[in-house]
Amino acid sequence: MSSYLDPLLVWIGLTAWSLYVGLYRALVDRVRAGLSASPQEENRFAKLVSSLLTAPNQDRPFHVEAALLSCLQIIFGVLWGFWFLKETFPEYVKAGLSLGNFYWPVPLLFVPAFLWERIWANLIPKGISAGDRLAFHLRVGFPLMVLVRLLCIPFSFVVNLLEKSIFSISSQPEEGNSEGNEVADHIRTLGREGQNMDPEVFEIVGNTLEMSQLNVKDVMIPRHQVQILDDQDSLEKNMEIARTCGHTRLPFCAGDLDHCHGIIHVKYAFRLLSEGSPIDLHSLAKAPEPLSGEETLPVALRKMMKWKAHMALVRDEFGGMDGVITLEDILEEVVGEIQDEFDADEHTVEKIGEEKWRVPGLTPVHELPDELKLNEDGDEDELASFGGFITRELGRIPEKGETVDLQHLKVSILEADETRILSAEVILAEEQAPAEEEAS
Repeated sequence: MSSYLDPLLVWIGLTAWSLYVGLYRALVDRVRAGLSASPQEENRFAKLVSSLLTAPNQDRPFHVEAALLSCLQIIFGVLWGFWFLKETFPEYVKAGLSLGNFYWPVPLLFVPAFLWERIWANLIPKGISAGDRLAFHLRVGFPLMVLVRLLCIPFSFVVNLLEKSIFSISSQPEEGNSEGNEVADHIRTLGREGQNMDPEVFEIVGNTLEMSQLNVKDVMIPRHQVQILDDQDSLEKNMEIARTCGHTRLPFCAGDLDHCHGIIHVKYAFRLLSEGSPIDLHSLAKAPEPLSGEETLPVALRKMMKWKAHMALVRDEFGGMDGVITLEDILEEVVGEIQDEFDADEHTVEKIGEEKWRVPGLTPVHELPDELKLNEDGDEDELASFGGFITRELGRIPEKGETVDLQHLKVSILEADETRILSAEVILAEEQAPAEEEAS
């Protein structure tokens, strides 16, 4: 009797183990698909789910552990079935063995063992992950998840080595193309299956899918464009900056962004000012939250929402600060540029006279009118904006009221601060120099 009870107990244990591994995997899939919210409680199993969500979307969590448990569950299911047949119907088994057909029960037993594994490792976990008892099952399954992760460390190490060996055969650009093609396939599928979808909704969904291909550094505000409050300046100067800059949150720093004390919401400073109370900017600064520039936007969005932070610093690989990123920067990748009635359009080039234009400093070089096109010989990053082009050509930030010659243009600086050019007046210079050279 005990000869088939032992594999039965092991089979039942593996079934329960696979159930809870499948539950955590199913929950991560539901959160990524937007069908469930990530657990917000501060406990161990909620932290485990949050750590699983930081992995790339194409990587399913616990894939090595789930595969190993599935194999063992099917193997022990077949073994238990074989011993059960041997104990219950010995004459049939002996008849098969006498004919030399020892393996005849295996294909017969494999089918129910496989179906049993699929039901308990896949279908039932999906039902539990959408039910009301999810928190209870997550708590029960947490010790099993920790144990299976520890037991599978050698297998995960071998699988990672094989994965790196296989991926090293293909070039990195092809891998990037495959990820881009995967997103494109999602969008094409959405287009086929969502013929009646509103165009604006379709665009938002497409932008959401493409957002997983963007990193924090792709949408952050570069440090030279970040307006800061400096603890070396007087309170009056800092309050004037807060009043005129048009931003609700500003980094409070000791000289530069690398030495940031925290993020200040200017409404609290003005509230104290209106009440006639003393203002201590250090006490108003909330500790800054750092993000890596290499993190994907979905991961950054989840972290900022968990931190309840509207602004975060972007850290480079050397520990310095590359810039800042806000929730608005991330959301604009989904819904487009967000503007209210107080926002000025910083990129609009305005023609103010005959061969005369007013050009904001942040206007991308490639969006300049044809008459103002510049010869872009240099690093594309440096030529991202019209103001950046002028700064590179001069080797410094020009002062307000200064006039400079730039290729075929005469540029008068209308507004500038210590970090960047805000706006300039541009006219076409008379092309006399080439004519004089030809005459000589």
